[in-house]
Amino acid sequence: MELKTLQDLFPRLAAYGEAPALIAFQDDGRRELSFRALVEESQAIAAGLIARGVRPGEPLALFAPNSVAWVLCRLAMVLADAVCLPVDFDADAARLKLLLEHGGARRLFVAPQLHELAVRAVAELGRPVEVLRLDEIAALARAPAGDWPKADPGAVVSRFYTSGTTGQPKAVPLTHANIVTNLAILAGLGLVGAGDRVLLPLPLHHSYPFIIGLLLPLSCGATVVLPASVTGPALMQALNEGEVAVLVGVPRLYAAMQAGIESRLKAAGFVARLLLRLSTFLRRRLGLRWGKRLLAPLHRRVGAKLRLLVSGGAKLDEEVAWRLESLGYQVLQGYGLVETTSVAIFNPPGRTKLGSAGKAPPGIEVRIQPVPDMADGEIQIRGPVVFQGYADNPEANAEAFTADGWFRSGDLGRIDDDGYVYVTGRLKEVIVLAGGKKIEPAALEAAYAGYPLIKELAVLERDGRLMALVVPDLDAAQQAGTANIETAIRVALGERGRDLPAYMRVADIAFTRRELPRNHLGKFKRHQIEDIFARAERGEWAGAESLTPEDERRLATERGQRLMAFLGPRFPGQTLTPGTSLQMELGIDSLAWIDFGLELEAVLGVALSEADIAGVVTLRDLLDVVEQAKGAPTENAGAARARATEDARRWLSPAGLGARIGGFLLYLLSWLVTHSYLRLRATGTRHVPRRGPLIVAINHQSDIDPVVVGTALPYRTLLSAWWGAEKSRVFASGIGRALARAAHIFPVDDRAPAASLELAQEVLRRGQILFWFPESWRSPTEEILPFRPGVGLLIEKSGAPVVPGVVAGAIDVMPRGAHFPRPRRVRLRFGPPIANATLVAGIAGDERGRHTAIAARLREAVVALQKEEEGERKT
Repeated sequence: MELKTLQDLFPRLAAYGEAPALIAFQDDGRRELSFRALVEESQAIAAGLIARGVRPGEPLALFAPNSVAWVLCRLAMVLADAVCLPVDFDADAARLKLLLEHGGARRLFVAPQLHELAVRAVAELGRPVEVLRLDEIAALARAPAGDWPKADPGAVVSRFYTSGTTGQPKAVPLTHANIVTNLAILAGLGLVGAGDRVLLPLPLHHSYPFIIGLLLPLSCGATVVLPASVTGPALMQALNEGEVAVLVGVPRLYAAMQAGIESRLKAAGFVARLLLRLSTFLRRRLGLRWGKRLLAPLHRRVGAKLRLLVSGGAKLDEEVAWRLESLGYQVLQGYGLVETTSVAIFNPPGRTKLGSAGKAPPGIEVRIQPVPDMADGEIQIRGPVVFQGYADNPEANAEAFTADGWFRSGDLGRIDDDGYVYVTGRLKEVIVLAGGKKIEPAALEAAYAGYPLIKELAVLERDGRLMALVVPDLDAAQQAGTANIETAIRVALGERGRDLPAYMRVADIAFTRRELPRNHLGKFKRHQIEDIFARAERGEWAGAESLTPEDERRLATERGQRLMAFLGPRFPGQTLTPGTSLQMELGIDSLAWIDFGLELEAVLGVALSEADIAGVVTLRDLLDVVEQAKGAPTENAGAARARATEDARRWLSPAGLGARIGGFLLYLLSWLVTHSYLRLRATGTRHVPRRGPLIVAINHQSDIDPVVVGTALPYRTLLSAWWGAEKSRVFASGIGRALARAAHIFPVDDRAPAASLELAQEVLRRGQILFWFPESWRSPTEEILPFRPGVGLLIEKSGAPVVPGVVAGAIDVMPRGAHFPRPRRVRLRFGPPIANATLVAGIAGDERGRHTAIAARLREAVVALQKEEEGERKT
């Protein structure tokens, strides 16, 4: 039967009889509705609406989350020939009032839990609107009318509102003809059929879930499964108990799904990981989708019948799609907007190109219109699925259509030789920099994504420069034991930026704990990002945080209360919550823990070892550590640190004959590499004497820096020189430890700074030379990172002079991640010694403040030396 309007669906639905049409998992249990019952109940409600005075073309607002009642009410509106205005159930009173006012609705159907908010919005509207609860619409039901108002194919059946990611939303009227045309095209693909079950976790007030997730399956005789919520457990329940074969989702859902499944497989052991690699090889190299067979135990636990993943609403990352295919699922992606009746372009089954949006079916045309100064052009669409124009918005319509009638999607893309469309960005979100360069933010965000400590990242423009707003992953930092989260993220982004053109590199970063605003399809609400960035720059790092019952328990204990009482006066004006980052919000880095831990010990009567505090990232972590710590210790934390320092001091003991011979041979080999292969040019070496006490402070670009610095100096100087190196990187293997003995290297542990700094001071007390990289991290660019306060502590306590040094070109020789140096010229420059008194003169304040200021003063000297080196090189 050919569909001309959505009303023509009902005879087809009724023909499926007692087969289940809807399965809804609700808080009070599972509810099933057959196709026959779906038709009869929606007809009865429609008859009640007509009896209540609803007329053809009347706008009716629907404000509720997904439910059986939502579906029945929506189908009843179709039969009554009314126009539905679906409203986002997350809308506040102001948004609801705006849509009621714009849409002209005088009747509002609302979920019981949203009734109070709806009444408040209507009261502010200033005109009468009848508010009807969905749990009471059964009272409207009457015997089905004999003759329904006959809908015209060109009449509007629904008015959707754009999600408003970049500003004020616009009303998009879709006609019966728009929707039934799309349904006819998609039904012809044979993706779903009678007996299939389709999971729909997306909100039905959007066109994509409504048309693709609800109407299409029902029209094909498939069952639509509604989960109780979009949480992991609720989705798993719906997948398994609902015996789901098809999932209709958005890219964020699939990215989380892929990561979760692969995490399970990796935790399952070697055999599971091997089977995953085999499945990946077969799919990528041979085109065989054997994941369902090879990974059968996994599929039995995660939706045994799930076979097809339909993605829309935004671009699905190509790598995520490949990984899901390797797991055994068929992944189909389409493209469209609400203005094109949801999916207008799609990948045909059996002819899919992962990474593409697909190709246009017969009857729909797509073209790429060039955009000045952009590699890709604008995607433009023409055909029966394209809407006729925004409601009551002539300005927007003039902008939305070309002179020859093509709809301007606002998306950037290209078409390959086979007609497949690749979406590359959003034209309206393109950032134009001061020099005229244009950047698509989503593509740049993808280039910067993937670092484990970053939960979310959005880029924006500020004063002609690119900025990044970052939500750090504090849980990942806690698991990794990362002491300086901010620096780690800055270094990671800087390193990624090296592979990008200079104008695409992020100039600065602001951090926030707030989840970045997105619409239900996972797209950033760009117009809100700017305000959050401004707040983050002002130091408003945290978003609103509600206390969980577990957090309330933490804060209610005796130690928890004493800890909060201790922290309050220490950080006046700071909002302290369990999620507060000690390092990023309170400034308690690894060095500050030396004194801070001792203060806690005195106030709370508990011992916190460096092992205890190594994994503390948030105040929540500290509350847990304090609660579990032993009280009234026989050996306090200070004594434990002293013992750990004594254990580490053995690395400063004289080396044996074998280590000395090895050290000399290592020097000779390294000298040959740096002076011939790297063509080392060193100046100012006369400023480094043979004996100390002396600190040589050098910028840090690469793993090869110590080799460059060491071979620039005579071997006799190195006999009294010592280096600190990250414990986890150098001392983890027997070879590393042997090299450390030969090269005068002692262990440095950023999570145990007291012992590391004590060893450094011991070197200076012995009248020897300490080579120190005050940035701690290797800089991802030529820019010198801020110096850590640890060097300020060393300078103040040792009284030693400092020789500044600067390495140039090492980052090109051996960038982060490289395993072998490349033949590039390296330059090294030492400056005259700086007297200790010069560095500490006039600096006051508490210890941490003094050490930070001394470190900053030393950095200025190194930066000046770098500029001197650059100036000489240019001349």
